[in-house]
Amino acid sequence: MKKLVLFLFTLLALSARADEGMWVMGNLSAKTDSILRSLGLELTPEELYSTEQPSLNDAIVQLGGFCSGVVVSPDGLMFTNHHCGFDAIQDHSTPKHDYLKYGFCAKSFDEELPNEGLYVLFHLKTVDVTDLILGAVPQGATLLERDSVIDVVSRQLMEMVDYSGKGIQSEVNPFYKGSKYMLSVYQRYDDVRLVYAPPQCLGKYGGDTDNWMWPRQTCDFSVFRIYADRDNNPAEYSKDNQPYHPRKYAHVSTQGYTDGSYAMTLGYPGSTDRYLSSYGIESTMRTTNDVRYQVRGVKLAILDEAMRQSDALRIMYASKYASSSNYWKFSLGQNTALDNLKVIEEKQQLEKELMAWAAEDTLTRGQYLGITDSLKAIYQREYSPLYGYNLWVESFYSGSDILNFVIRNLLGSNDDDFQQKVAKAYRDIDVATDKKVFLALLKNYVQHVPDSTFLPRSIMHEIDSIWGGDYDLYVENLYANTLFARPDELKQVHNMGELTEDPMVSVGIDIMATLYSQAGKGGHEDPYERLLGDGIRAMNADHEYYPDANFTMRLSYGLCKPIDFAPGTTGLKEEATSMITSPRSFLNKHEQNPQNLDFQLIPQVYKWMKSGKFSKQYIDQRTGQLPLCFLTTNDITGGNSGSGMFDGKGRLIGLAFDGNWEAMSGDIKFDNALQRCIGVDIRWVLSVIDDYSHAKRLIKELTIEN
Repeated sequence: MKKLVLFLFTLLALSARADEGMWVMGNLSAKTDSILRSLGLELTPEELYSTEQPSLNDAIVQLGGFCSGVVVSPDGLMFTNHHCGFDAIQDHSTPKHDYLKYGFCAKSFDEELPNEGLYVLFHLKTVDVTDLILGAVPQGATLLERDSVIDVVSRQLMEMVDYSGKGIQSEVNPFYKGSKYMLSVYQRYDDVRLVYAPPQCLGKYGGDTDNWMWPRQTCDFSVFRIYADRDNNPAEYSKDNQPYHPRKYAHVSTQGYTDGSYAMTLGYPGSTDRYLSSYGIESTMRTTNDVRYQVRGVKLAILDEAMRQSDALRIMYASKYASSSNYWKFSLGQNTALDNLKVIEEKQQLEKELMAWAAEDTLTRGQYLGITDSLKAIYQREYSPLYGYNLWVESFYSGSDILNFVIRNLLGSNDDDFQQKVAKAYRDIDVATDKKVFLALLKNYVQHVPDSTFLPRSIMHEIDSIWGGDYDLYVENLYANTLFARPDELKQVHNMGELTEDPMVSVGIDIMATLYSQAGKGGHEDPYERLLGDGIRAMNADHEYYPDANFTMRLSYGLCKPIDFAPGTTGLKEEATSMITSPRSFLNKHEQNPQNLDFQLIPQVYKWMKSGKFSKQYIDQRTGQLPLCFLTTNDITGGNSGSGMFDGKGRLIGLAFDGNWEAMSGDIKFDNALQRCIGVDIRWVLSVIDDYSHAKRLIKELTIEN
């Protein structure tokens, strides 16, 4: 009896912590696998990931280098988030065909829209190559020598990959800040077409107001299709291409879930820094998050004003605004959560424990002594360079679109496709709006720059000597005389070499020279951060540590679980602490906030939602309502957007799209009590496709388990 009680207690303890971690596919330990089974996973390790037979891994894609997706039909249909497809939807939108506002639905294969530059990667294999790489680094090598050897050996390993198949590519990624290395092999498909997008009032419902918040009712999905040549191989876009037939596609479940049901996400989380030192966390808060929030606030105010002026400007800046505002709010949320959870204090205590542990045995642990003192000194010395660099990026590289275009082309080659670059970039640039952004961010940069070494000398000299310190006159003259403010004339230019005398090119050169003057002043903390992580893992050798996210294929596991600590936003109060939201709360937010554009619905959507005409197979049998969004304890970060959410049988139950405000510290500190993953229920997705848009041809492609 005692053994049974102990066993049950162990399972409960595992369940309480089972939600943390982004685990490498094909590298799951026996311990992790046993936890998965205890929580409800019914798939074998080979059914999750295999290089020999079809597995769930084969249905997951990396989308465009920024999101995840899941293949859901034998004809290459792919689900991802609406915000992941936002650029593509915007590119095809015009005031006459406003696919952002009203949605898009291809009625046949021929109507599916190609997207230049959009691609997917299928993960084929990951191999641990740590011994081969680190074994080649000589003892006593300097940091520069170490990096050089790692780069050379990594390239040699990638050259050994079998590239006989079309679209094969590989990369070597560092794990644990460079204490481990893995080689991953992918197959790339470049013909990805837009198939379906819900109206923006569904796909982006709640907007900035609800971003990172619970309760959510956002139907955050879009649908694409992968195309291949007649032999099912990767190919550039061609009207002769055919729908791709995947090795494996995900089945869809409308059976739902309950409190405590197993939930699993598969996707490509972008970046976490869970093993960062206390000094590194403080630096991130002050030199990255504070800067990003302040500068983007200035820019977003200008874009918001412009987008309210016309549909053309709204469409033009929709994607840029959404992308910028997402991490504007994230920066505030992460700092707030890090403060509330006292994460720096917790890290400081862990570092003290490490130093005490190292002091107990200086013979074998002496390498760890003094790490924290070194990190403290380095971060203090590099505060201004880090602050100045991030201020430069936000103000100039991510500021004016015209200046960004100039900088990117100065850094690139003077190739023959310059006119194509101009045509593509200027589809989404309004010169008058850009001029306002340039002026506001230049003033803001000068006001917040850490010291005079970060000031662009030529620009400041001209403003002071010619324009008497008047920034407005300087910018007015700049935009009046640069060809980059006259796109019709710019399209006649063949390459950047013809524009060496243009004043905006001079500005770009001066701006880049400012950055180059700071070269070599950052990055010295890296080996010490790596050694700190090594020490913490050595001190807690019985604990299994997952590597930080680095945009490689990962699995996270957890449970469907309600939230019991959030005050909630507008809507039904009873859903603030619920695990799932309903159409009633969706309508309440719209009806109670008539002045808030984030909750405005187009008449067609409002009429449909108000009617409650949802197919029976999408109604949750336990609640009698259509489920909209739901919560799990899965680990999530940027890049996970569009990740498939699966039940214990490996069936798709939703798409991950957000985290929660209370745990915005998650990229640095995962809090088991607070962390939640917000997903759009697959039944909400299917109802919009089926009941609202009547796109039966898409529903028929799916394998739905009722």
